[in-house]
Amino acid sequence: MNTRVWAITLGLLAAWCAWGIGTAAEETHSGVVHGEIVLERAGHEWMSQQVEEPCILPNPKVPGRLIMFYSAVSASDRAVAAIGKAWAEERDPFRWHQDDANPIFRPVGDGWDSGSIRLDAVLYVPEEDAYYIYYSGTTGPIQDRIGLAICPAGTDGYSGVDTAAIARYGTAPVLAPEAAAPFHEEMASQAAVMREWDAAAQRWDWYMYYSYRGRDGVLPGIRLATSHDGKSWTRQFNDDDPRGMGQIFQSTANAYYEWHQVFKVGATYALCIEVGVEHGARWRPVLAVSTDPVKGWTQLDLDTMLQTQWHGLYDDRTLYHVATPALYQIEGKWYLFAQACGRPANDNYIDGAWEMWAVTCDRAIPTRPGCADLYIPGLPAPGAP
Repeated sequence: MNTRVWAITLGLLAAWCAWGIGTAAEETHSGVVHGEIVLERAGHEWMSQQVEEPCILPNPKVPGRLIMFYSAVSASDRAVAAIGKAWAEERDPFRWHQDDANPIFRPVGDGWDSGSIRLDAVLYVPEEDAYYIYYSGTTGPIQDRIGLAICPAGTDGYSGVDTAAIARYGTAPVLAPEAAAPFHEEMASQAAVMREWDAAAQRWDWYMYYSYRGRDGVLPGIRLATSHDGKSWTRQFNDDDPRGMGQIFQSTANAYYEWHQVFKVGATYALCIEVGVEHGARWRPVLAVSTDPVKGWTQLDLDTMLQTQWHGLYDDRTLYHVATPALYQIEGKWYLFAQACGRPANDNYIDGAWEMWAVTCDRAIPTRPGCADLYIPGLPAPGAP
């Protein structure tokens, strides 16, 4: 090959490489928030109305694999919910494999949770090699008490988690509504649960953040209960709540506070909450943060994570309402898992067709002084890596 032809060839190769790099950069920062439906209602009668409450854990027995517990409702009987499971590889958190035996946990018998159950939170407890499954149950149409079921993780952390292995803890809920002052509760539900090791006391401290109904209204905010074993719980009334409701932070008036997730980033505690503003006119994910699990909580602006800001992804027909949100860091990247539905023709969110979505979280936001930044759906800030 002569010098001229070689130079032309090198030039074309360089141009092709530059185009390829530029194209990859455009795909990475295309101006579009990436999200996909990861669990569809179609083809599964037990979840044909809505899929909700994604509780995702690293599989404790299989490195690189995830397990998701979730609940769902059938279109043929919308008063009853049940719980299923699925798995995915960490390298592909958009592809989930549902279990053929789903649902694996459902209401049975004539006990306090015989009417319906919804998933609240799942923890893996290594010292017992078991999953602690917290759920809200009822004998009627609305979940009004919080229960606990325990299941051995088994040899592979997944296949043995089935109906036969999941055992309810006791015959009573672990947290029932407290009618006496100062709580005045008629219902307690939707518990987000975490625990931390207290080195000084040589014990575990457990925290349960729960929704309620009662004298203060319908789902008016979030309260706290604590435990040292995850089974016996004691309510904590926040006397610093200026409205006298005992909530961990001052909630927004006329909004519903229901399912939520608790997690920790560095020294920052965070809650990811479904909030239905104006009595459920628009459900969206909302964040609250603190440097202490008990006190000092602050709710961020209600529009911080609003789905209409998910450029290139949001559509009235698919993501008008977003609920049961949870943020997970998987292989160094953050994702929001949530249920979502299009705007119902009658504007009643209860009639929405809810699918389970995963959305990439590339936008880092400040929360409050002294607390960590969090990643939410959105595009990276200019100049961000």
